Amino acid sequence: MDPHVVDAIECEIRLAGYRRIAIQSSDVESATTLSTELSKRFSSDTDKRELYVLGDVFIGSCCTDLIASRRCAAEYVLHIGSSCQSSLAPSIPVWRVFTKALIDPSLLTTHVNRVLSERDYTRVVLIYDPSLHHHVDLFTHALRANPAECYLALCRERVGSDTDSPDDETLFCGRTLLAITKSNDNTAAPFRSLCSGDPATLFLYIRVDSPSNNTTDYIAISCSGSQFHVLAVTSEAVHHLSADALGDKIRQKRYRNVEKVLSASTIGILVISRNLRCSSDLRSSLSKLIESKGKRAYTLSVNCLTEAKLANFPTIDVYCLLSCGEAILSLPDEISRRTVAPFELLVAFDCIDWSCPYDFEFSRLLRYTSLSEEEVEPGRGGEIRKLQGNCELKSQVESFMSSLSDNSKRTFGGVDPAYGISDKPKIIQGFHGTASAYEHERRL
Repeated sequence: MDPHVVDAIECEIRLAGYRRIAIQSSDVESATTLSTELSKRFSSDTDKRELYVLGDVFIGSCCTDLIASRRCAAEYVLHIGSSCQSSLAPSIPVWRVFTKALIDPSLLTTHVNRVLSERDYTRVVLIYDPSLHHHVDLFTHALRANPAECYLALCRERVGSDTDSPDDETLFCGRTLLAITKSNDNTAAPFRSLCSGDPATLFLYIRVDSPSNNTTDYIAISCSGSQFHVLAVTSEAVHHLSADALGDKIRQKRYRNVEKVLSASTIGILVISRNLRCSSDLRSSLSKLIESKGKRAYTLSVNCLTEAKLANFPTIDVYCLLSCGEAILSLPDEISRRTVAPFELLVAFDCIDWSCPYDFEFSRLLRYTSLSEEEVEPGRGGEIRKLQGNCELKSQVESFMSSLSDNSKRTFGGVDPAYGISDKPKIIQGFHGTASAYEHERRL
């Protein structure tokens, strides 16, 4: 890892006074290397610091695992390397330390300007891979010189703290949208200003060339109907891919999921990433919505999703997966055929029109789940109150004991355990020895 990055991490930990730090990475070797280096730097301190490598994060996980971080009472989380840009519920400060891809800046600038000059559009949205975050000034300069209406989807490094409350209207694929102006006053822009689905909008995604295309599919389906181009960069070359039809192709393939929801009688709500922003609220709202449609709803929480775990619940017809968009689109076929996205469930229940832009942001989807008073079942007399010690208490409006009838005048006390048994059981001492060689079984 870059020594300058390690210096910055050390400085921030000292200034904030963090004592327990969790390190997460899909590359366990990188996490242990950073942990070893930080341990050496803090070894001479009077106040000892504890570093934890999150070993229960399955390989390839893209979401920051705040649940595992809380198990070790971490005060700070370092997410090293590849990670999605999903919004996290404020809980623990997280620093996403992006890996820096080694790319020739002049080569990258040439290809970005060439794509922007060759296409016909009225507005352009530039999205980049987190490993190219150190070239954000290059992207901003290229957009500022463009006469069209320009937006930059900015990757977020610091998330998860109490002060991290991004406006959900300014997020695109988890990234913060900035309107790039001729001056240096770049301001946050609403998601709807992109006019996603309009052929006059150009979405340009710049990524490091790799076999995995999860983020490419995620962006493609989110901007379906618009122009979509990809620049796949390596250390020596840049490849230009025109993917205008990719979003429509993925969208049409997933349309069958709407029919799965309509034909299902039992739907499971499968919570994979419990630390995503508005995850609990969306789970509760979807459960009520499913029941209001005359279907049964079950909620399950799973860490590493496998086909064998789904096979344990054969009565559930289809699962609504609460996870980040990249995880939903990267599922194996065996699991994908039994799961749907929250957007698809809301389309099936006529809460969202199918022609609307595909959305994976929980806070925005939550607005479509509101039920009228006639649709909501009568309350069961309970509320949730937050207490000190990170506990939750469910206080009943009418307690269970007060609702019971008086039993003091009842004459029947239940069936006697010895009823119908004439001979009183006799307890005798058992044999000694191992099960294969009791004393009375030995023969010469």
